[in-house]
Amino acid sequence: MAFLKKFFGQKSDSQSSLYKTNLNEIYNKSPFQKKQITSTIQDQKKLEQFELVLEQQIIDLEALKKLTWRGIPNEYRAKVWKLIVKYIPPNHMSQTTILLKKRQDYQQYIKNYYEHMNEQERDENERKIIKIIQNDVLRTQPDYKLFRDPRIQEMFKRLLFIWNMRHPMSGYVQGINDVASPLIVVFLNEYVPIDFNSFDVPSNFDKLPEEILIDIEADIYWCLCKIIENIQDYFTANQPGVQEAYVKIRELIKILDYPLYQYFEDQQIDLNHFAFRWVLCLLIREFPLSLTIRLLDTYLAEGDEMANLHVYTVTNLILKCAPEIKSKNMSEAVIFLQNLPTKEWTEVQLEMLLQEAFVFQDHFEKTKGHLKLNQGNTNRSSIL
Repeated sequence: MAFLKKFFGQKSDSQSSLYKTNLNEIYNKSPFQKKQITSTIQDQKKLEQFELVLEQQIIDLEALKKLTWRGIPNEYRAKVWKLIVKYIPPNHMSQTTILLKKRQDYQQYIKNYYEHMNEQERDENERKIIKIIQNDVLRTQPDYKLFRDPRIQEMFKRLLFIWNMRHPMSGYVQGINDVASPLIVVFLNEYVPIDFNSFDVPSNFDKLPEEILIDIEADIYWCLCKIIENIQDYFTANQPGVQEAYVKIRELIKILDYPLYQYFEDQQIDLNHFAFRWVLCLLIREFPLSLTIRLLDTYLAEGDEMANLHVYTVTNLILKCAPEIKSKNMSEAVIFLQNLPTKEWTEVQLEMLLQEAFVFQDHFEKTKGHLKLNQGNTNRSSIL
C-alpha cells in the first residue's frame, strides 16, 4: 500500500498483510472504545529521530514532514511547526534574522492597527469586529483555564483583530479563532511548560515578560497566516471552499457507504446540519485540545494538500459513526452528529482515523476519473 511505503518504509508482503488485517480489525471496533497508550520506547526513538533532522545545518523539510505526519514530541513541536509552514527557513544561519524581522514587523502592526487610536476613534465596522472577536475569544476552548487568563485573552483578541485588518478580502470570520487556539498552546510552551492534559495556566506564567509574550503573539500570527493560506476559500465570501468540501464528502460517502448516503437522502439530512463546523474549524472543536494539536501535526505535514486530507478525515469520521447514525431518526441523528462523543477519544483512535483517511485519499486521488458513483462498486473494506 502506498500509505505504508510513504510513512512506514517498504514492508514485506506478509508485514503489509498483517498491517492491513490489524487496520481492518481496529476499524470495525467501536471508535469510542478507549485504548491504552504505552509507548515509552517509541517516544524516545521519536525524540532521537527529530533531533537528527533538526540538528542539520540545512534541515531536510521532506524528512521532517515525514516524521511530523506521525506526531511531534512536545519539546520540538513549536520549532517544527514554524519550519513546515515555512515561517522560518530550513537554513539555521538565516533563522534568527528572519524571526527577528517578522517579530519587528508584527510589533509595527500592533502600533499601526491596534494602539494608534482608542475605541471611540474607530469606525463603526472596526468596533463591530472587535466586539465579535471579543465574544469569540471568550468562547474559545471553554474547557481549559489557560484560555480564561486575561493576558492570553488580550493577546488573542489583538492578533485576531490585526489579522482582520491585514486581510480585507475576507476579514475576520468566526472559526479562525479555533484554528489559532492550538498555536497559542504550542508556542507558549517554548517559554513556560504547559501541561498538555489539563492546559491550566502555568505557575510561572505571570513572570513571563511582556516582550516575550509579544514575540509569541507574533509567531502565532504569522503561522496562522500560513495555515489560512491553505484553506483561504473557507473564509472568503460565500465560503466556496466549504461548499466544495461538501460536494466531495457526499461523493465519497455515496461510494464508500451507499446505505448511509441513502439514509441521509431519505431523512433529508444535509451536511450543513452538522459538518459546517467540522470543515471550517478543521475538527478542532470536536476533539480534546491535546488531540487537535496532534491532528494539526499531520495536517501541517501535508502542506498544500492539507485541505484535501481534511476532507477525507471528515468523511472517515462520518463513516465511523454510520451504525449509530442509521439507528436513529432524523432529529436524533443530527443531535448525535452535532455532539459526537469524540471528547473521550485517545491518540491511538485519532491516528487510526488519519491513517485510514490517507489510505482513502491515496486510493481515490490515483483513480480519479475512473470511479463510477453508484451502489456496490467500491467499499471501504476493500480499500483498507
